[in-house]
Amino acid sequence: MKRTAAVILVLFCVQWIHGQISFRNQFKFTNWQDYDTDKLAGPNLLLNWADLTYQHDWFSIGLRYEINLPPDPYIFENDTLLNQYDLTFRYAEFYFNDFTATIGTFYTIFGRGLTLRTYEERNLRVDNNIDGIRFNYDGSFVRAQVLAGKMRDKYNRREDTVYGADAEIKPLNDLTIGGSFLRQNEPGDQFSQIWAARLKYSYQWLEFYGELVRPDWYDAYSYYASLNAVLGQFAITGEYKDYDHLSFRNSFGQEYNAPPSLSREHTFTYLNRHPHALNLDDEVGYQVEVNWFPSDEWEIILNHSRTDMHSGVTAFKEYYADVHNYFNADLEWRVAGALTYDLTTNTDNITPIAEVYMNVNELDQIHLSFQHQHTKNLSDLSEYDNNMLIVEFTRSPWLNVAIVGEETNQHLLTNVNMDKHTWLYATATFTFWNNQQVSVLYGSRREGFVCVGGICRYEPEFQGLELKFTMRL
Repeated sequence: MKRTAAVILVLFCVQWIHGQISFRNQFKFTNWQDYDTDKLAGPNLLLNWADLTYQHDWFSIGLRYEINLPPDPYIFENDTLLNQYDLTFRYAEFYFNDFTATIGTFYTIFGRGLTLRTYEERNLRVDNNIDGIRFNYDGSFVRAQVLAGKMRDKYNRREDTVYGADAEIKPLNDLTIGGSFLRQNEPGDQFSQIWAARLKYSYQWLEFYGELVRPDWYDAYSYYASLNAVLGQFAITGEYKDYDHLSFRNSFGQEYNAPPSLSREHTFTYLNRHPHALNLDDEVGYQVEVNWFPSDEWEIILNHSRTDMHSGVTAFKEYYADVHNYFNADLEWRVAGALTYDLTTNTDNITPIAEVYMNVNELDQIHLSFQHQHTKNLSDLSEYDNNMLIVEFTRSPWLNVAIVGEETNQHLLTNVNMDKHTWLYATATFTFWNNQQVSVLYGSRREGFVCVGGICRYEPEFQGLELKFTMRL
């Protein structure tokens, strides 16, 4: 016992003097139940991500261990391909002046992601890290990286080897010129590759970015451009895209690239019910957003985005407006609304939203939010309405309690068969010592989409108990 305590003390001293150890664990347990009985209607899911890292002045190492017990059948259609216990991320990174060398798994992006973007988004269950080797140089005049490795798919499989390089120079303080290259080796001495060139120019109140891409598998260019300007009380952003046979995939169908989708990311539930899913092979479109700050108390946002296919068929369009007012130190309110068309569901949607934040005192806050959505199905001209009410109480910094209710009259349509048309759930989140958080949800939740950056995951209807626990050390 004394020897064990001595070893722990020595390790702690070594960490304190020479480096830092950090640990983060995210746990989720879901218990599915039937609507009318206490019998289970779905699998009991236990998910866990454990991340451990050690950082030193000149190197760092880390790993992630993942548990899927069992694999969620709504996400992993072929659950036999996924290990229930797996080491999904491990790396060693070394630093010397402006150079960094990485061995193992890593995330990176070339430009705005038109050729390569790797990232993790646990709400979407996306983790397309690359396992291989990477060298980075980050100087004041030149920045560059070269890499080689294999990208994983959602089942943690890796097949094809990909080689890439990205570099940019800064000949002037306001000008950056760059380019990237990505090549995938395939069976039979075959390969696919893609090239890109980009330019970024900034001058006082104006910034321009443009990127041009050329794959070798199709005789067409794809490109993305954005323009940002700040004019007094206005901040204006304009973006344009043309993605033509741009999708670059490995043998398992995992895409290497993920460029901007040019549709606004919303935090409101109903504005994600009819989202735009990014299609890299056939999209042309734009997005314009104006932010107006007439005073310290007011913020007004106007946004319009549209995506068409190259044939001229409209895939998605949205008009969005948001007015936010800080009435005083104890009260703020927001009204927002959107007109949305979505080709996937072939619907027109009108979505008004209103919410209020009231500070009861320095620690307590009450939040009320109401969302309404009127949907017209353009296939059969049927129409229906949805309503959602959120009542939330927060006592900073350790408690958050919310009740969420939703109802629809869609079940009254003659061509719709719905067993349920009301949903109600409650959540409670407890935060301890600023590094541990426990969240409990109980009740019923309607099906819908979870979307980030044009990548969406369908979440089925749920009834039961959900428990989440996050710890950081």
